[in-house]
Amino acid sequence: MKTSGSKRIAERYVKALFEVAKSTSSVDAVEADFTSLGKALHESPEFQHFLVNPLLTTEARAAAMLAILDKIKASPLTRQFIGMVLLQKRLPILPALIEEFARTAAAARGELDAEIITAAPLADKEIKAVSDRLSKAYGRKLRLDVKEDASLLGGVILRIGSQQLDSSLAGKLRRLKNTLKAA
Repeated sequence: MKTSGSKRIAERYVKALFEVAKSTSSVDAVEADFTSLGKALHESPEFQHFLVNPLLTTEARAAAMLAILDKIKASPLTRQFIGMVLLQKRLPILPALIEEFARTAAAARGELDAEIITAAPLADKEIKAVSDRLSKAYGRKLRLDVKEDASLLGGVILRIGSQQLDSSLAGKLRRLKNTLKAA
């Protein structure tokens, strides 16, 4: 569950972690560890449930997390950080921590996250063309996440940072409906 409170907490934790990782030249190692943890979270509903299960003791959580960290061969800094998060009873915000660290590391490399949602699949050539144009327009390398949503009916939604451009047919119909209601 992601709330603005957990996002703010994740930002504070990640800011501190990133500074330590940067000073010890282990940003790439921590980012790789978090990528592996994110993949495990995405693929395992049991892992997701484990994070929020109130019936587990701190010792049980620690043992399980240690096994997971062993399996992904996590760096010492990641192990220390997850241990601290565990002791602070903040393990349920692990998904937000993973997301925030990826965003922070990308920003430090001068990269910009963008998401494009289309009604129909895009060809690789089209994705590259969009990515290249946006990179040129923003003057930064773009990390483009492409998703499909048939409910858009046509067109695209583009999100870059906190900006959103909705040129989908569903969005246009919604705006037209709101205009007609206001008239």
